Amino acid sequence: MIGLLTGSVAEIVLPNIIIVDVGGVGYVVHCPNDLIAESKIGSEIKLSVHTAVREDSITLYGFKDKSDKEWFEALRATQGVGPSLALNILSSLSRAELALAIDSRDQAALTRVPGVGSKTASRLLVEMAGQLSKLDSGGIPARQSGNIDANLIADLRMALSSLGYGADQIRRVVEQVPSGLSLQELIKHCLKELSS
Repeated sequence: MIGLLTGSVAEIVLPNIIIVDVGGVGYVVHCPNDLIAESKIGSEIKLSVHTAVREDSITLYGFKDKSDKEWFEALRATQGVGPSLALNILSSLSRAELALAIDSRDQAALTRVPGVGSKTASRLLVEMAGQLSKLDSGGIPARQSGNIDANLIADLRMALSSLGYGADQIRRVVEQVPSGLSLQELIKHCLKELSS
């Protein structure tokens, strides 16, 4: 089993694969979108890896750190969530957004993730609720984020998306929004951050 890979980025295969050169051997690693966006060909990379072994294949899933890997594994433990869907969830929502959605039981935030239907979202809310205390939410802790309405965050994400910003840009600014602002104020705040 491979748990860690350190090497250089040999190739980036969109949407979510990095080929990592480790001593002349290229490992195909499936990664979340934010990691893909940060990676540059030729740069050094260190990945915390989850190895999925099936009868007909061995697939590597790579993450920036152990916390992202733990979230992936917790999502995978949910009935009906395979590795591809777990990776898709982590590509669509940051750990802070995911923790907030689970903590506030916001099923709508989860069903906006491509591939997550209402049944899967319900299972995630039930099965992940007990694991929140064990997982690092990163960015804004879930309890602190709880004072920002989940629907307001969803509206903010939609507004920024309609203005042409990508998922990675939106995730970066939404994680840092202050509480107590209206939607219009939040949009202005995010636009300022995105232009800087």
